[in-house]
Amino acid sequence: MDRQQMERCLERVAAYRASGMKAKAWAEANDVEMRSLASWCAHSRRWQDRLDGISAGPSGSVGTAPRSSGFVAARVVSSAGAASVRVEVNAGAVRLELHWPAAHARELAVLLRELGR
Repeated sequence: MDRQQMERCLERVAAYRASGMKAKAWAEANDVEMRSLASWCAHSRRWQDRLDGISAGPSGSVGTAPRSSGFVAARVVSSAGAASVRVEVNAGAVRLELHWPAAHARELAVLLRELGR
């Protein structure tokens, strides 16, 4: 699905949610198949994350909880000489320092995302 299709579907999901109507009633009033509306609603969070540049977790699902406002999507740029990535997290009195193998950057991104929740 391309960006424009996702945006159109997300607009329709937003219109449905803003209406306050039951799904079946909104679908009938807007000439939309109920299956399509249900599918768009189920995929909306993942599509929005994709449009925002946030990748899904290891299971491919993003869940239904509200997004954490403290998470910042980042890309790890591999450099030829780097064997590990050093990450320091300070939260109050708690300090976490990791030396993570650069070859496993995806797993590090998943861990950091979970820590940010």
